[in-house]
Amino acid sequence: MFGVNSTVADIPVPTPVARDADRRLRSGLALASGDRRAAPAICPNRVAHWAFGEGLRPGETVALLVRDLAQAEAMRLGLARIGVRVVALDGSRRGEALADSLAFSGATLAIVDTALADAYAGVMGRLASYPSVWWNGPGADFASLDLALAEQG
Repeated sequence: MFGVNSTVADIPVPTPVARDADRRLRSGLALASGDRRAAPAICPNRVAHWAFGEGLRPGETVALLVRDLAQAEAMRLGLARIGVRVVALDGSRRGEALADSLAFSGATLAIVDTALADAYAGVMGRLASYPSVWWNGPGADFASLDLALAEQG
């Protein structure tokens, strides 16, 4: 496409729509299907600052029950920066199987997608002690990770 003899005229100029999409991606906003905007991307640095502010310290464990792998990876990176161990729970497990995974993890805190609230509710009554819960995603009116991260920025 571009070679040694290429000139500036050979480089394609982005259209205004492409520039707007690039700006949204750089600012953390991605385009979903259609023209709706998805939630801002989770930044590992903000997660690290939030977790440290919540009192999480090296050696503690956080369980992630998150559908979006990109969000889960950003959370894992942020938590790993302060030395927190992260355990990803399988969102397709329900009831006793999910409770066993959560108990085995030894998590002191769980980050749960609001879309997986029903799966997490199936754990209730099955454990001797429960980790603190922070909710990820739309619909959380308390302990919302999205709101806590947005307040930092």
